[in-house]
Amino acid sequence: MAKLLTTIVAVMAVSIAIVFGNPGSTVEDSDEARHLFHLADKNLDFLLNPDEMHSVFLDFDLNNDTYIYVDEFINDWLSDNLGTALEAVTIFHHLDVDNSGYISENPDMPFIIHFFDRDLDGHISQAEFVIQWVKIKNS
Repeated sequence: MAKLLTTIVAVMAVSIAIVFGNPGSTVEDSDEARHLFHLADKNLDFLLNPDEMHSVFLDFDLNNDTYIYVDEFINDWLSDNLGTALEAVTIFHHLDVDNSGYISENPDMPFIIHFFDRDLDGHISQAEFVIQWVKIKNS
């Protein structure tokens, strides 16, 4: 058991070092990010796969037109009590990578998944999600 715990801690330290490029960096935690991660983690495996990320996309697409406009995003954000309107606007503009005025399945979703999947293993760990979420919130 101690060996497993040591391995988990080592993997987390390496992941953090890879993301920040400085093993001595302090990583800010976020209960909000952890909560959002758990809402998205439908199969409860502590990883977000592309299907789960797509499911999050569909949850915000209130009119099912495959585009998430800022008003849809803000309304859903507020109705789900995910944060403030200002936070919703800030996050929306970070996720609208091509500045089209909407988040779409292409090109936005592949970029979003890549942004959160820092080790490029095809899954987003809770640590990856929290670190990247904090970066967005602090920018």
